[in-house]
Amino acid sequence: MSKSPPDALIPEDAMSPESTRGGESSRHHFVNLVTRYFEAVDAKDVDGTLACFNDDAILIVQTDHRRYEGKSAIREMFVGLYEDTDEMTHRVVNWVVDPAANACATEQIYRGKLKDGSLYDMHNCNFFEFRGGKFQRVTIFLSGASPLRS
Repeated sequence: MSKSPPDALIPEDAMSPESTRGGESSRHHFVNLVTRYFEAVDAKDVDGTLACFNDDAILIVQTDHRRYEGKSAIREMFVGLYEDTDEMTHRVVNWVVDPAANACATEQIYRGKLKDGSLYDMHNCNFFEFRGGKFQRVTIFLSGASPLRS
């Protein structure tokens, strides 16, 4: 497992969907997209978050037994999370990137404070599958109680 490379090491052309056919450019694209995703989530930026997903993507919160199919369902989940959250941060501590499989896994520390005063400090893992340069499937494993609405 490796730490995320500094942004200066990731070439701009690695962001194009054409670069996601395997190899080092794919690795950089995957790392960039996942980094942008977590930045958008932490900023509670719905449009920025959804820009990372294909229209027919699937998001699964495995430990919460929830499945969201399509951008509209994924949007609804994030809108609820953002409305209920005062602040949150995700700090990725490990990466596994497999360009040949169009996949990436992250281990991250999540800290959040909900508007009801609940505090979260969790060690989570996300698994990302890519198609056409965006997320096709994201599976999330939480180490504690979910901050999502019931």
